[in-house]
Amino acid sequence: MFGLFKRKSLLDEGTTQWLFDSFNWALDNFDAQLFQQQTPLVLANDQFFPDRATSPDETANALLQRVLEYSAMQQWPCRARPATPQDDIAPTPHIQIKNALRGPNAQISVEGDGWIDIPYNPQALRQPDALIAALAQNLAVLLGRAIPTPPPGGEELRAPATDLLTIFLGFGLFITNNAFNIQRGGCGSCRPSSVQLMGELTEEQMCYALAIFCHLKEIDNRELLPHLKKSLHKLFKQARKEILHQPHELARLTKNRARLER
Repeated sequence: MFGLFKRKSLLDEGTTQWLFDSFNWALDNFDAQLFQQQTPLVLANDQFFPDRATSPDETANALLQRVLEYSAMQQWPCRARPATPQDDIAPTPHIQIKNALRGPNAQISVEGDGWIDIPYNPQALRQPDALIAALAQNLAVLLGRAIPTPPPGGEELRAPATDLLTIFLGFGLFITNNAFNIQRGGCGSCRPSSVQLMGELTEEQMCYALAIFCHLKEIDNRELLPHLKKSLHKLFKQARKEILHQPHELARLTKNRARLER
């Protein structure tokens, strides 16, 4: 009888498990020490994005450089340029990586002219937070493809794993607030995207992943909620409570992070 008043879980058990497994995958492969010591919860304000520009290309590239900085991918030679119809069929450039994927020790080189082009829709400049989310997601695509280990669930779940990796890089507020604006090109995140399609994770799933991020980074709800869409507050707070009922998974993440930081 009393079960009638029990709140339904935000996600099913399988999805919850996948989110925890995917965070473990991210910690295993994308530098747990950088995550713990240098990854901020990036906010949509002048403190994080103080640059001013006079043209669309300057604006997009200024935003991209900040996204690279907060993602600890400063060594990646990326540049933003307006998207074209040919982007969907253009081959992915061959990227060589030495020493590390991220951080100051990374050595990244690209064949040809030496640049990784990140296409963007100039109209997206009207919504800079959505553009920042898409740029961060493009970097998550590059990172995810740079390692031999596929995400949990394999290639079929590459696209949602890209969304989760975007949250792992610190851009959870941007991708969650713009869950219906995130845009991805081509073949389900097999290459960097323009700004044409939605993200793969639902708002509920993004809120749950964002809650895991905040737990690992010891970020209080009061720090995050003023920057999260009000319509998502209830989902996020429920997710934050529910993950506390997953002590085994939280312990696994914490142990994994501590092991990799040594």
